Amino acid sequence: MKIKILKGLFIRHNKIKENRQSIWFLHGFADSGLAYKEVFDSTLSTEFNLYVVDLPGFGASPINNNYISIKEQADLLSEIIKEETKNSGKVNIVAHSIGALIGTWICDRQSGKINSFFNIEGNLTEADSYFSSKPLNFETDEDFIKSFEKEIFEHAIKEERYRRYYSSLRFATPQGMRNWGISSQEHIKNNQCGFEFKNLNCTKVYIWGDLDTPKETQDFLKKQNIPNRLYKGIGHWHMVENSEKLYNDINISIKNGIDAIANRIHKH
Repeated sequence: MKIKILKGLFIRHNKIKENRQSIWFLHGFADSGLAYKEVFDSTLSTEFNLYVVDLPGFGASPINNNYISIKEQADLLSEIIKEETKNSGKVNIVAHSIGALIGTWICDRQSGKINSFFNIEGNLTEADSYFSSKPLNFETDEDFIKSFEKEIFEHAIKEERYRRYYSSLRFATPQGMRNWGISSQEHIKNNQCGFEFKNLNCTKVYIWGDLDTPKETQDFLKKQNIPNRLYKGIGHWHMVENSEKLYNDINISIKNGIDAIANRIHKH
């Protein structure tokens, strides 16, 4: 694994080779690129250019006052991807949780460059904002972070997936979390983010587990007939809980097409 800084963003990557397809990995609320730590030991690492991003205010990336809202950060990352991949092949996006809003907007802006989009339990319905909407319930950043850290720590005592998440949470800035929480709300209302994902022209698949995905989102997948893949017995962090299988399936899908891993919800 190597490190580079592009326009103030801390990015983990493998050995970059021109002409290969790239895969860009985007984390969720209060998380960081550490969520994708295992990808550098996966089958993807020898066949694709991998870029694992810490978004502004998360992980090792500082707040960027020129890109405060979550949609502005999509603009920033889209510019970085365009410049970084101008001499290479197609781009694939893997995005988790509310970070999938950024992934959706990048795919929309660069539809001609995108090969496929893997949305891992991203926000499709209002019910999916069970973490990212929490800052709105507190008057100050300090009150929010004190409550949220306590909540996640109590889960981390019992579950490894929350221990990984808690380690990233401790490095997330309160302002960064609040920026995402506040600026994402207009895009979540009336399930707007879900329809934006559905209407993307690129090939795409929604990856979900039956432990944490809200019923509203499961119903949305079925009603809107969105290509999806269910991993039974898996919770919100597939790349932590199910990394080897997930990355192998992504590898197969990029080579053979999204249909290689997508199933329709009514089959389960």
